[in-house]
Amino acid sequence: MHRHFKAIILVAVAAICLFSFTASAEEADAQAIRFAAYCESINDIDSAVVAGADFISVSDNVNLTEAVAALRGRTALIIDADSIEEAEEKYARVAHLSSTMQIYFRIKLGASDATEWAKIKSVNLIGHYKGNIWPLALAAVSSYGKYDKCSMVQMQTDNQDGVILHNSVTSHFDKNGVAGVFSFVDSTRSAKRTDSARSWDDLISRGYTVIKTAYPNDFAEYLSANTVERGRLQASIDAALAISTEGCSPNRVSDYNSALEAAQLLIKDGSSATYAMADARTVLDETVANITIPDGSQIQGDLKFTPGRIAWAVFGVALILSWQLFFRSRWAKKKES
Repeated sequence: MHRHFKAIILVAVAAICLFSFTASAEEADAQAIRFAAYCESINDIDSAVVAGADFISVSDNVNLTEAVAALRGRTALIIDADSIEEAEEKYARVAHLSSTMQIYFRIKLGASDATEWAKIKSVNLIGHYKGNIWPLALAAVSSYGKYDKCSMVQMQTDNQDGVILHNSVTSHFDKNGVAGVFSFVDSTRSAKRTDSARSWDDLISRGYTVIKTAYPNDFAEYLSANTVERGRLQASIDAALAISTEGCSPNRVSDYNSALEAAQLLIKDGSSATYAMADARTVLDETVANITIPDGSQIQGDLKFTPGRIAWAVFGVALILSWQLFFRSRWAKKKES
C-alpha cells in the first residue's frame, strides 16, 4: 500500500511538472498582435495572405468581386465605405458570401449611424474615429462597444501626440470589449509616424493590437522578432524564478521583485511591444546578476559601512545631542529666573 501511494505521488508530481513546463512554453508562444494588409492589386492580396495577414483591405481601384474571388475565404476582408449608400451598394455585392468568408464593414461616419445600419444588416463592424478630442474619442469607443458585432475600433489623428495615443483613451478598449486598430496607410492621419517597425512597436506599446499596414511582409518579420523576444523574456523569467534571494540585501531583493513582476505582466499580455519586452528582460537579468553577487561586494543602493561613514554618523549623533543639552540647559535657566 505504501509503495502504491509513493508511486501515485511521483506520477502526480511528474504531471504537475509537465503541465507547468507546457504552460510556460505556451505562454511564451502567445501572440495577440494582428495586422491588416492594405492591397492595391490582386497580386498584393495573394502576397498578404501568404505573409499571414489577419485582414485584407483593398484600395478603390481593386474590383471588390475580384478581391473576394482572390481571397477564397483564406482571411477576413475589410470593406470601407464613406456613406450608408456606399455601404449598401457594397453589401449587396458580397451579402451572398457572408456564410463562406468573414467580412467587416468600416463606415467613415458617426458611431450611431454606422451601428444602426450594421444592426439592420447584422454585419461585423469596425468602428471609426478620426480626431483629437478626448470626450468624443471615449464616446466613440463606448458607442461602438455596445454593438455586439463590433469587436474593433480604428482611431486616427494627424497630431503626433494626440489624445488617442494616450492611456486615458486606449485603456477604454478593454473596458468596452474592443481591440484598438491603427492604420499607417494614410500618412496624414497616422500621427506623423511612418509605416515601419519602429512606429508599429510604438503604437502597440500604447495599446493598439491591430495594425493596418501597406507592408505585410515587413510586418510578418516584425511579428516573428516580437515572438522571439517573448521567448527570451520567458527564459529570463524562468531563470529568475530559480534564484534564491535568501540573505541578500533588501534593496537588491526589492529591485528583483519589481523587475520580475514587470516582466511577468508583459508575458501575460499577448500584445506586448518588442522594445518593452527587451527592456524588461535586460532589467530583470541585471537584478538577477546582482542577487548572485557574493557577500561583501557592493552595488549602487547597498548600505556600506566604512570608517568615514561611521565617523560622520557618530559626529552627527554627538552634534544633535549637544544641541539638545544646550537648549535644555538654557530652558532650565529661564525657568529658575
